Amino acid sequence: MNKRAEEEFSPNILAYGLAVLIIITALIINYEKDCKEDLTCFNQAFSSCERAKVIAYENDNTFEYKIIEKEKSDCKVEVTLTEVNPEIEPSIQEMFKDKSMTCTLPIEQEFTLDQLNLCQGPLKETIYELTIQKMYNLLAQNLGDIISQMKK
Repeated sequence: MNKRAEEEFSPNILAYGLAVLIIITALIINYEKDCKEDLTCFNQAFSSCERAKVIAYENDNTFEYKIIEKEKSDCKVEVTLTEVNPEIEPSIQEMFKDKSMTCTLPIEQEFTLDQLNLCQGPLKETIYELTIQKMYNLLAQNLGDIISQMKK
């Protein structure tokens, strides 16, 4: 190969090499482990806050949990209710369908959603809204009993 051909060839190899390096870096950075339905796999990823997702079933509801990112000593997890229990009344199903929330959870603890106060988003708001509705209905049903006990 003559000198001129080498000079034309080198920048092309460098450009292709750089492009491949950028693509590989983007794939590594955006890699998300798919744990399918394996909560143990997801818990292992959560313990180091590695990007992962899992499908979980609770009370005939289907959830998708996704580890988004690490924030100091916390791990941000997106929780989406993808399928609502078919036995629940249709209006409530509609309220919850495809709602999600983001939870910022301490990594040193095992993954759990017991502390709803660490979450924010439409799913949390809908849970609170339904809870308030149920409490109001319970209070309204028992208001007569409560008033009569107060008069005694």
